[in-house]
Amino acid sequence: MSRFITLLQLDFTLIIRNRILAVAALITALYAAILQLLPEENFSLVITTLIFTDPVMLGFMFTGVMVLFEKSGNTLQALSVSPVRPGEYLWSKALCLTLIALVAALIMAVAGVGLKFNALYLTIAVICSSLLFVFIGFAGVTRVQTFNQFFIIIPLLMIPGFLPFLNFFGITDTWLWYFIPTQACLLLFTATFDSAMQWTEIQKWYVSLYLPLSIFTSYFLALKMWQRQIQ
Repeated sequence: MSRFITLLQLDFTLIIRNRILAVAALITALYAAILQLLPEENFSLVITTLIFTDPVMLGFMFTGVMVLFEKSGNTLQALSVSPVRPGEYLWSKALCLTLIALVAALIMAVAGVGLKFNALYLTIAVICSSLLFVFIGFAGVTRVQTFNQFFIIIPLLMIPGFLPFLNFFGITDTWLWYFIPTQACLLLFTATFDSAMQWTEIQKWYVSLYLPLSIFTSYFLALKMWQRQIQ
């Protein structure tokens, strides 16, 4: 446990040193300002979209940035001969970025609607969304060596995750997007700001079972690919 805490402290130090925290703070401030200026029409749709994209982008893109910085600094070679396990490495970064995403989401929610939101749903939604995309980010970044290569794969891995928004904005009306775990995240974000939302039994079971399963599947995929990376 002490080794993992030390790893968490090191990752927070790297986040600050690489200006990831500063960028996250700037994005949060920008989103909060936008929410102050939005008209009331379709406000719930916009705030849901903005807050949904924050942990997704933070988890995926900043994971790639952190790992690529460490690749360039030959940190991974040192990791392969250290007592740090690959699972500890993954979870340390996942928890650090998820905590930042949660704080940012709470700030944006308060900026947008004050305290008129469901904090429990928001917390669960942010944690699940962030963890899911952190692990997807890990799986993606193992295949690249440079930032340019990483930027090329971003659309390939990110676009499928945003397909459920087609239903959300009324462009499509299909159950197919329920195979994509971000649909479950989107339901939680919607419930955060829509107190009138009525959950069906199927939706409750879907979110409760499919979302955790998707997160752990993405974790084990990332872990397997990461173990190959450092061997």
